[in-house]
Amino acid sequence: MADSTDYKKWLKRAEQDYKIAETIKEEGIEGLEDSFCYICHQSAEKLLKAFLLYNSDFVPKTHDLVFLLGKCKTYDATLEKFFDKINILNEYAVSARYPIDFDTLRTVEEAKEAFQIVSSLREEILRKLK
Repeated sequence: MADSTDYKKWLKRAEQDYKIAETIKEEGIEGLEDSFCYICHQSAEKLLKAFLLYNSDFVPKTHDLVFLLGKCKTYDATLEKFFDKINILNEYAVSARYPIDFDTLRTVEEAKEAFQIVSSLREEILRKLK
């Protein structure tokens, strides 16, 4: 299946993932930490891809948030401020999807940090897409 080149579709999916994360946060993260971190990563990925499509006609087929943010930065240098934090979310792409090492299970505190990161990124991207 080809990726959509309509930034609004990516944004809609990013918002759906964000709302799932919001709901989990409100109902309680405990026991869902890894999945919660993963859904935060997914929302961030789709936000970055929406931003890229808003500014160009191409979205890379990657889940690497650092790479995507680097591409986004070519259109808006102010996004540089997210590099340190986005790297934290980037770690959740694999560790939450596959049971490769149960010693890397995420904590509630890490999950809350993941939500804070995607919330900040979301606020910034939405402001730039208006």
